[in-house]
Amino acid sequence: MALQQSTDFNLSYPRLPRRWLLALLFGLVLGCLPLLPAVQAAELSAEQVQQELDDLASRKLSETEHAAVQQLLEQTLSWLKTRDDYVRAQQQLSQQLATAPEQIRQAEQALQRFVPQSAERFAEAHSNQSIAELEQALEQTNQQLNALQKQLSDANSLVITTQTRPERAQAEVTSIQARIQEINTQLKAKEAAKTSSPERQELLQAELQAIQEQSKLRRAELDANNQLQELGSVQRDLYRAQLTEVEQQVAVLQELVNTHRQRESQQAVEELSLEISQAGTDTLLVREGRLNLQLSDYLLMVTERRNDLTQRNLKVRQQLETVQQTDQALEEQISVLQGSLLLAKILYQQQQALPSVSFDRTLAEQIADMRLYQFELRQFREKIREPDRYVDKLLGVTSDPSENAELRGKLLDTIKTRNQLLDKLSKELNALLSEAINLQLNQKQLKNLSDSLRATLAEQMFWIPSNKPLDASWLQHFPENALKQLEHLPLQAAWQGVWQAWVAMPWLFIGLAAVVVVLLALRPKLNAYVQKSNQDIGHFRLDGQLHTPKALLITMLYALPVSLLLAGAGWGLGYQAEGVNRYLGEALLVMAQVWLVFSTLARILKPHGIAEVHFRWLPSENTFARKQVRGLLVIMLVMLPVVIVAQYQPAILSEDVLGLSTMLVGLVLLSVVMTRLILHSYRGSAPNAFKRFLGLVVAMAPLGLVIATSLGYYYTSLKLTGRLFGTLSLFVVWLVLEATVVRGLAVAARRLAWQRSVNSKVNQPHESSEVPEVVAEPQLDISQINEQSLRLARLILWGGFFISLYWLWADLLSVFTYLDNISLYQNTSGSGDAAVTEVVSLRDGINALLFAAVTFILARNLPGLLEVMLLSRMKLAQGSSYATTTLLSYCIVATGTVATLVSLGVSWDKLQWLVAALSLGLGFGLQEIFANFVSGIIILFERPVRIGDLVTIRNISGTVSRIRIRATTITDFDRKELIIPNKVFVTDQLMNWSLSDTVTRLVVKIGLAYETDLVLARKLMQQVLQENQRVLRDPEPGIYFTGISASTFDYELRYYVRDLGDRSSSMDEILTRLVLAFRDNNIDMAFNQLDVFIKNQHSETETHLASTQLATDAAGSPASEQPRTG
Repeated sequence: MALQQSTDFNLSYPRLPRRWLLALLFGLVLGCLPLLPAVQAAELSAEQVQQELDDLASRKLSETEHAAVQQLLEQTLSWLKTRDDYVRAQQQLSQQLATAPEQIRQAEQALQRFVPQSAERFAEAHSNQSIAELEQALEQTNQQLNALQKQLSDANSLVITTQTRPERAQAEVTSIQARIQEINTQLKAKEAAKTSSPERQELLQAELQAIQEQSKLRRAELDANNQLQELGSVQRDLYRAQLTEVEQQVAVLQELVNTHRQRESQQAVEELSLEISQAGTDTLLVREGRLNLQLSDYLLMVTERRNDLTQRNLKVRQQLETVQQTDQALEEQISVLQGSLLLAKILYQQQQALPSVSFDRTLAEQIADMRLYQFELRQFREKIREPDRYVDKLLGVTSDPSENAELRGKLLDTIKTRNQLLDKLSKELNALLSEAINLQLNQKQLKNLSDSLRATLAEQMFWIPSNKPLDASWLQHFPENALKQLEHLPLQAAWQGVWQAWVAMPWLFIGLAAVVVVLLALRPKLNAYVQKSNQDIGHFRLDGQLHTPKALLITMLYALPVSLLLAGAGWGLGYQAEGVNRYLGEALLVMAQVWLVFSTLARILKPHGIAEVHFRWLPSENTFARKQVRGLLVIMLVMLPVVIVAQYQPAILSEDVLGLSTMLVGLVLLSVVMTRLILHSYRGSAPNAFKRFLGLVVAMAPLGLVIATSLGYYYTSLKLTGRLFGTLSLFVVWLVLEATVVRGLAVAARRLAWQRSVNSKVNQPHESSEVPEVVAEPQLDISQINEQSLRLARLILWGGFFISLYWLWADLLSVFTYLDNISLYQNTSGSGDAAVTEVVSLRDGINALLFAAVTFILARNLPGLLEVMLLSRMKLAQGSSYATTTLLSYCIVATGTVATLVSLGVSWDKLQWLVAALSLGLGFGLQEIFANFVSGIIILFERPVRIGDLVTIRNISGTVSRIRIRATTITDFDRKELIIPNKVFVTDQLMNWSLSDTVTRLVVKIGLAYETDLVLARKLMQQVLQENQRVLRDPEPGIYFTGISASTFDYELRYYVRDLGDRSSSMDEILTRLVLAFRDNNIDMAFNQLDVFIKNQHSETETHLASTQLATDAAGSPASEQPRTG
């Protein structure tokens, strides 16, 4: 067309230059390019593409090109099919819109004319029908009920679709427009036209046509949305009314059927009772008749039971249908209205409409009993399958044969009646079993679906805003809205609820008031008892472990009256109440618990109270903490009614101005009080930085809830605030229990130490037989407590605390599955066709942090705890427990690291590459580190050295102080720490002085002069060895004459000492004693002697200088030599 236009233009204006004609022609072609894809797309058909796909084999392409072209053509066909589907949907929408006004008019007229038939009239119309006709009518009505339920489901789907269509259509049309622009850009590009294949162009054209038809359909649906919504609403109202009537008719028909069945069973019972009364005095006939009567009674019971199960099954099926409809609509509502206030209101309504499921747990046992009775029934029927033989067998035991003919006839009639009863009973029992099984399956399905739906609703309601964010408009209208809400507070209804409970059960409230009066009257006596008990604290014979629990119990009795009054009022409000009164009653019950806990803690912290006298807490710190605890108590008591009542009425949260303002102020004050408690510098205790940081995080949590409430997450803040109050109460209970246990252990340890001291003094010899009186008493100190018992007690307390904490937060843990919808990044594992893309969500990141934290905590505490709790009680070789705990810590770290990496999306195949890389690094760059690592494991298990051993390796001697996985620390005799790689202990020669035995031998060399009396010297040396207490008698010390040197007789003293610390001390004592003994007995110890002769060359005279003279006159001369001892 563009070419034809350019030709006509050229013919009409021949005077224009050719270059102008070419320019105009090029511009016209460029202007028409945007229209080309649409024109070509209009010519594209599925038949054409299918023909190209069929002719693909004749094109003789390579295998790769053939597969690529085939895939493009198949995708083109798929897009063309989608286009045709959208075109048909537009046609159906047009037809639906054409008939919608008439359908609306008919539905409105039918709804106006609809007058439900009363149950009495319907029952009267079917009262004269037989049971077969009633069962047929019941079956037809059930079919009608199923059809209405399907129509109602379609109408609900239409209403939900029209409600969510504007947001969905807007997002979809926006994405379609962006994609159309992208495809047009690709089709216009010159380079793409040159490089892209015709099949690729056809694919883009097919996709363009499909999404254009999709855009038309969405716009048409958007235009017709109001009309379709009106149609769905009218039809839904009509179907609901009809469904209610049909359900009522089903119940009436079922009741009529049940009545007929019960009437037949009762008639059978009456007939059998009449036969028994006419049987006379014949024992055999009466016995068989009574057996039939028992069967008929059981038949009546089975019929009644079947009727009951049928009614329950009908109700469960209706609830299941409602829950299924809600579940089907929920996913679409969440995906379209995600995060909006409309979704919050819809979810609140659906949560309120969820049925309360009562699961019959005895059905399984009943089904088993029915099956057993069926088995017994079949055996019984087998016995009377042949009535004549059974009667003959009965008559064989009679004594009067003349009466057999008449008796035989009556017995045959009785047995035939029994067969009929057994047939009916078998039929009813089969029906009962079927109803029981169906009811059990339906109950399980309803429970699972309801639990799943309730969890989904709770999760969504927790993470979406329930209110609009606070702004200036909210503050501006706050006084007006607050006054309006104050006028509608249900105070009168609350008083009426309490009064109704008082009228219903006055003796309960009178008894409660009597208990309160008694507790108030006993306060002086209780106070006197506590003061007397406090005087016993600190005395060995008077103090005991039960003093603190008794004092705590009496302190709780002080706080109990107010708690009882609150609990009584709460129970009165909740007694047979619904709505706000029930929620207020629950709030008062929780307030009673909070008052009991925190009021008791405040009395514990009072001057001269339990905290000061029993726990030895400082009075100034108790006074400060008591003020803060009272503040916490007041804040929690004010906030608790709002927290409890508001979270049970989520539908009215947007109008709860008073509750929201109370929450904001209360949370700020709560954060201030908690921060003051944590940041206060307590004397006598220095919490580490981690504990203080953790406490600050908890203290800042209320401020986070303030921000969440201001942003509209009011319902979320209510849920978390309630759990926060529970956590604080639980922590207070744990704190008091921990202090009580520590004091009990301290008292026990102090008594044990005192008893041992008394026993040791009793065993000592003294003149008087009386035990010395203990005057001074040591102060209670934690160091006196048995550390193992303290760790065990704290372990049990922490275990109980975390179990209780999990129980408190368990219902909110499921809401964190919502974090799976928040994607952090994507991770691809595998390659090629086996490649799998996994999304790492925010929940995975939080799990990774939790794994890392748990790994850190376990690696630091679990090995030591295991050693204290288990390994210390086992008879293990020395060093085995340390090796076990060390390897356990390594395993914990390795497992935690792998779990953390897996949570972050690092797949096992990548971990294998990481292990391979580490192995390669260990083999080359980390060879020495790996050698030390393996050597450390060898040391831990073979135990050539242990902590505390005295070793000598190379030229280093010292005591082993630490053994780590890479190196071992040795503390030498100068108290310097030397780090020795573990490889040295395995590859080098090692001397362990205390590996198996600390007994060592010492050798002392003695040199005696030639003129020494050897017998006397030996005697003195032997005497010195025997007198020394450090020298062992077994092995016996020895004295040996080892040789004669140039100036001495050489002796060796060989003796043994028990401990390594005795080596130097024993040598010092023995040498000192020997020198003194030799001096006393004039025995010389030889030393090196040098004689010097001075010769005069002129006079040829020589002078001899003695060694003593040399030592005094010629000291420092090169010819002199210091003496030394052998």
